[in-house]
Amino acid sequence: MQSAPKGHLRAQPHDGIEVIDSFNPERTTRLAPGVHLVDMGRTMAGWARITVRNLPAGTRLQLTYGEKLKPDGSVSAETSHVPGRFQRDEYICAGRAEESWEPAFSYKGFRYVQVSGLPETSDDAWRILGRLVHTPLDEVSSFACSEPFYEWLDRAMRRTVLNNMHGIPTDTPMYEKNGWTGDAQLGTPVMTYAFAMHRMLSKWLGDLADSQTDDGQLPVIVPSGGWGYGDLGPSPEWTTVYPFLIREFYRVYGDERAAREHWTTLTRYLDWELSRLRDGLAVTALGDYLAPGYGGNPPEDTRLTATAYLYRALLDTAEMGEVLGAGDVVTRYRKAAEQLKTALNAAFLGADGHYRTAKDPDYRQTSNAIPLAFGLVPDSARASVFDSLVRDVERRGNHLNTGALGTSVLLRALCAHGRPDLAHAVATQRTYPGWGYWHDNGADTMWEMWPLDSRSRDHYFQGTAAQWLYENVAGLRPGDAGYATFTVRPDARTGVDWARTSIRTVRGTAGVAWSQTADGFTMEVRVPVGAIAEVHVPAAGGDEVTAPDGARRLRTEGGFAVYRVPHGTWRFTS
Repeated sequence: MQSAPKGHLRAQPHDGIEVIDSFNPERTTRLAPGVHLVDMGRTMAGWARITVRNLPAGTRLQLTYGEKLKPDGSVSAETSHVPGRFQRDEYICAGRAEESWEPAFSYKGFRYVQVSGLPETSDDAWRILGRLVHTPLDEVSSFACSEPFYEWLDRAMRRTVLNNMHGIPTDTPMYEKNGWTGDAQLGTPVMTYAFAMHRMLSKWLGDLADSQTDDGQLPVIVPSGGWGYGDLGPSPEWTTVYPFLIREFYRVYGDERAAREHWTTLTRYLDWELSRLRDGLAVTALGDYLAPGYGGNPPEDTRLTATAYLYRALLDTAEMGEVLGAGDVVTRYRKAAEQLKTALNAAFLGADGHYRTAKDPDYRQTSNAIPLAFGLVPDSARASVFDSLVRDVERRGNHLNTGALGTSVLLRALCAHGRPDLAHAVATQRTYPGWGYWHDNGADTMWEMWPLDSRSRDHYFQGTAAQWLYENVAGLRPGDAGYATFTVRPDARTGVDWARTSIRTVRGTAGVAWSQTADGFTMEVRVPVGAIAEVHVPAAGGDEVTAPDGARRLRTEGGFAVYRVPHGTWRFTS
């Protein structure tokens, strides 16, 4: 006997999951008598609608879905997570002159559909229609540039993100379909730049709060079916998505209500993380997941990345505490963050001038890129840490050696410290491991793993190079308070003649378009009402720049002349 639910029933701010588009297959191939392979021509989430004519009653059709093929050309649709039938629909024909069917209570991740059970009749006895299914999200930004591969990166990432939006942000539409918190943390900057995510992520913030235990722990999967707590759960690189999302809500949407609503559960979570430090460091069950050569957890001491992510989460929350006037929390979390920084550097910053752990099999790019990106490196060591990162990337033939965490910051870290040429070389690398390797082997989405036998081919957490496209190649970077401030700094122009991007913010459209030729550099910046932009114009000195009236010159730094401009459209040349 179960007792009735208590409390008041409230509508949840949850958009429906819809059929977004329908399209015909790209090609159909006969594999064997009664067995056909349908290629939809794109990797997608959803299902197939089958229509048959004049098939005998009782004919049993099977539709098996998969993202890749086996060597014999049949669909690959197996997993250790689900025993028995997996990614397969069955339909028993009624014997009518024409009948159509599609599933209503499940979706699949696939490019290919293998149809079995067809009688040896003419090809016009059946047809398949692909149905693209996900939570509807408005696209709020655009990106274009002279490098076609960069445009492919952007399209592939956007497609992958949408394929993983089904009420919650998931990890893969084919396999677990889970709300892995780390995946969402890494993907949030791209999601919120590309799509209108406020409603959906507001709902998921509620799921995060609902998943919290009484002592403050969050699971690594939200919503959780019970897994991800206890010894398997503590993973700050994953669960600090909670403070990160709340901070990003204010940065992107100017929404401090999320911080007010979640303040109690948010601080309870962070206090729980601080209560379980060991030797002043955070501990984790995961780390820099899926680095090249490793099928899951990385080989290095994962306390480094765990501590770095907790450090960032404390500072993010302290900043929101300042917005809310929670001075006691601000002071306490800034002090705790400084203690984490000291402990991390004492434990992992070596005498040779870069970060390493006792478990390292070789140099680990993530262990150095994350501290650089998160502001953890002491001033005295910044040059040596960065030089070590550059040497390793070059030693590997301009290849990355990062899993999901390091990949999200590597290109931006290289640009921030003056090596956009190396970032370009890594981004456009066509051999393993790299995005170009996927592209040249037929990818149209981001994959979970770097090798060709990647389990999932529709997994966005390795595709975060798209953030670098928006922020460094085009050069538009969100500032704070719903784009009340933002920065324009195109510092990744190597190999690119022109780039442009625009985003529909809560204040209006912000955008930048630049081009460079042998004659010089031109950039147009659009600033919405109520916003102020800091514009970095490439130039050796301010005297080389022609700025419009009303643009206030601030300084010259690192090959850029820096200006401040209010609402309007501004054109700079150098």
